[in-house]
Amino acid sequence: MVELPDFDSLRWLAQHAPEQLTALQHNLNQALIAEAAPNTRAQLRSMQHHLTLQMSRCTSPYARCFLTLRLMNDKFISLNELISDPQTYRDNKAQVLQFKQIKMSKINS
Repeated sequence: MVELPDFDSLRWLAQHAPEQLTALQHNLNQALIAEAAPNTRAQLRSMQHHLTLQMSRCTSPYARCFLTLRLMNDKFISLNELISDPQTYRDNKAQVLQFKQIKMSKINS
């Protein structure tokens, strides 16, 4: 398991070297993903990418914290629904719609 620096060190990085804190966060995320089961790594990378994109829009550390908490809460709610009623999850299938084929000659005219 990857060791996290103590709180005071993280706070110092946040105040004096935010680029180093971001690099540390990225490295720790990658290390944790590498330690995960191979069949879950793609989903974890996707979640991490989504979180990174969302966090890039935040204007303060508090906004980043709130966003992270909200996204984690949404995941926990989804997991709770899945565990509480797995049959609904299994029955939830998308309907695939067929599109009409359009000939290229119609598009170019």
